[in-house]
Amino acid sequence: MTSEGSKFRIVSPSLTVKAMRDSGYKNTAYALAELIDNSIDANATLVQVFACESPVQGATQTRHKVDTIAVLDNGDGMDAELLRRALKYGDGLGDDRSRIGRFGMGLPNSSMSQCTKVEVWSWINSAANAMYTYLDLEEINNGRDEVPEPVRRRVPDYWDELSEAPLGASGTLVVWTDLDRVKWHGAGTTLHNTAELIGRVYRHFLHKGTVDIKMAPVRDGSVLEGANGWYYAEPNDPLYLMGKTGTPVPFDNTPMFEPFNMGNEAEPGVYDYPITTPDGKKHLVKVRASIARPEARRHDVPGHSWPSTANPNKDAGHQRWGKHARRNIGISLVRKGRELDLDTSWAIGYNPVERWWGVEVDFPPELDEVFGVTNNKQTAVVFSSLADFDWSDEQDPDETPKAFKDRLREFGDPRLPLIDLAHYLKELLGKMRRKLTQQTLGNRKSRKRHHDEVASKATDAVKRRQEDGYTGTTDLLAESATEAEKRQEQLTALTERHHLDEDTAQAMVDEAIERDWRVRWISSPQDSSAFFNIDLLAGMLQVVFNTEHPLHSELMTVLEDVPANASEAELRQRLTRATDTFKLLIFSWARMEDEIPSKRDRARISDARRDWGRYARQFIEDGSEEE
Repeated sequence: MTSEGSKFRIVSPSLTVKAMRDSGYKNTAYALAELIDNSIDANATLVQVFACESPVQGATQTRHKVDTIAVLDNGDGMDAELLRRALKYGDGLGDDRSRIGRFGMGLPNSSMSQCTKVEVWSWINSAANAMYTYLDLEEINNGRDEVPEPVRRRVPDYWDELSEAPLGASGTLVVWTDLDRVKWHGAGTTLHNTAELIGRVYRHFLHKGTVDIKMAPVRDGSVLEGANGWYYAEPNDPLYLMGKTGTPVPFDNTPMFEPFNMGNEAEPGVYDYPITTPDGKKHLVKVRASIARPEARRHDVPGHSWPSTANPNKDAGHQRWGKHARRNIGISLVRKGRELDLDTSWAIGYNPVERWWGVEVDFPPELDEVFGVTNNKQTAVVFSSLADFDWSDEQDPDETPKAFKDRLREFGDPRLPLIDLAHYLKELLGKMRRKLTQQTLGNRKSRKRHHDEVASKATDAVKRRQEDGYTGTTDLLAESATEAEKRQEQLTALTERHHLDEDTAQAMVDEAIERDWRVRWISSPQDSSAFFNIDLLAGMLQVVFNTEHPLHSELMTVLEDVPANASEAELRQRLTRATDTFKLLIFSWARMEDEIPSKRDRARISDARRDWGRYARQFIEDGSEEE
């Protein structure tokens, strides 16, 4: 039976639609994206999005609030049967993986998540012969359980007149009214909140020029004029590799990032990762990676000065383009050219460096189940669950990685096909973060002042020891080297040994020579179990903190990568964590001495500890008191 009155019906139509309404779109922009999916699948080259507002009398003044949203396209249109199916939950166009939308949920689900009534006109032989039908929540609550049979009804003149282009021979118009779940109020606000996300979701289509998406705020039956009127959604590329985008100047017409060093020369910054599905079929996932160009983060890169509107006394994260990048943090999941989600679970939330890398994972629709794509195409739940995955947390005692995977395979664990990809991405992100950390080492403006103070204080200590007759290897090397040779040796060490870019290395060497510094501190990945290594260069004692050692993340990162808006509680937590780490460091030394079996060797280590203590006193004291 199909009547609402049947007492044995599994779920009533009204409850089904209520559940669908509550299934959750993140906001109006994501719901609108479902309609744009349908337009692109219908081969539309122009999609127009209207937000129509009307006056609302407040207590002291009249305000405007959006009461109607519409999407109009020039796509292929639908006949009566297809139109009726398109408004049926779970039917639509069936499980067609050649389309962006394949779940048959997009049009009714997105529409009813924002409004209580959706109307659709679609035509294949002029708008005058359009077919019309609708869904109305009130009617469904009163027992309607079928999509009304489409009738022939001309597209209202209102929409024809609003359209910037004449209605074509085919197309579709979707109109939402009774907007009970749209959070934004004015038409301009609604569309501007929508445009940036729409530009990111459809950036590949917009960049290629296969479709234009135009936004139109409407008041009193007319599109607003001037700067507040019609505008195109611009590509919003979280990898910042596209040329012309909506990124603020100076990166609106030039890429702000560059491909990360991976993949091959033919496709820099691209790697095709193979994924095998449970049925044994192999598919390629395209991983793209990029990091900020030095000039995006530093104002002193030759030939790339910041615009006059930028504040050179603030770091790049506080500039307009840095704030734009802050809104694009995460791994971008792309399916069939359309972004599903910008997954922030892979980012380190407190670290401001996270905005300066971009990763895109582009997978084919055949991997929908493997990635765990939801029916509203807002996320991939299996992929997201692997952001914090560590197999050692789940392994059985003495279980090898292979045995662990075999166990997951035996139990049919859905994560198994993506575990290796997740491991690859985590290693990739680690390399990118280390590169980005090195990128601003030579930037005087953005570097914290205490770095300079420490370098100056340590240099003074070295000079005092020289004056007291103590000579180091760096002093002896300096005696036989010219200034040009000293400079070149430092540049070579920084660029070839520690892989800093040439601009950063040059800036660091210039500053050290200008200030007559005798010491330098850098962070770099080292193939060593030591938590720091030493470069003895002519006139330069270079300490290299090993970023591969856990002490770096547990001590240096905690103390140095502190967000400007950190709360008092977070600062206290960081200090406690650093204090605990320092104590563990000292305990590790103590245990090392404890385990040395030879009394003579233990005495030598003890002497070394006392000698280091004397050196530490001279470096930490400011030298103002007589010893």
